[in-house]
Amino acid sequence: MGTIRVRFILVALVVSFFAVGMSAFLNYFKYKSTIGNIVKSRVLVVGRGIEGSIQASLQLGLQFTELSALTQVMQSEKSSDRLVRGIDVFDASGQVLYSTDRGRVGTKVPESWNLAAERSKTTEWTAEATDDFVAGISLKNSFDLTVGFLALRYSRDEVERAATSARREILLTAFAAFLGIAIVAPLALVVVIRRFERDLRTLEAAAGHLEDKAQPPPPTGSAFDTAIGHLRASLRDAGKALDDLRAKLDSAG
Repeated sequence: MGTIRVRFILVALVVSFFAVGMSAFLNYFKYKSTIGNIVKSRVLVVGRGIEGSIQASLQLGLQFTELSALTQVMQSEKSSDRLVRGIDVFDASGQVLYSTDRGRVGTKVPESWNLAAERSKTTEWTAEATDDFVAGISLKNSFDLTVGFLALRYSRDEVERAATSARREILLTAFAAFLGIAIVAPLALVVVIRRFERDLRTLEAAAGHLEDKAQPPPPTGSAFDTAIGHLRASLRDAGKALDDLRAKLDSAG
């Protein structure tokens, strides 16, 4: 009986560990995704301000390549949020036309940025740089035609730092939850298993009296008393039928 108790408790602990572990795993990635979306939305607020300035200039009849004041606007918007590391505006070929970093003007953005912008079903898109995340906006003119793309590079450190802090808290919570389960589950199982063991002993005792044609064993209060009674009655009827059949065979012989 002791082996049964140990097996039940081990199975319960393994299942509990798996459940708590999976819950912690899913919560971590859900939290990380949520934090990433919040930071991206914050950066895109800066981008929407720049987008508004570009569209206003285009409506005045300026060409997309003639927005001389755009760099100053981008510098001002960049300084409004410490997360933004750099802002680039590039055309459909990937060439940077305007940038808060002078050295990037005239260079090509990674092909993945163009692909992300083209595949997006909205005007917002995301990509990744070597050390940064990129939140982008497709720039359209008054005819709803895409004239270029705005890319805001922001530090991934903010997301990683928040994710690391959340991972630590989730791990501590998961450990505390498993520790509580490891204490409570065995105690609860001991109560259940004791009743189970009592029922098994009742069955063993009843099995030893099944062939006893005298008085049946007294009720034990177990849930198996009724089943044992039916089983004894069935065996008794079967025994009578065999005795009748034996008697008929003897008389026929």
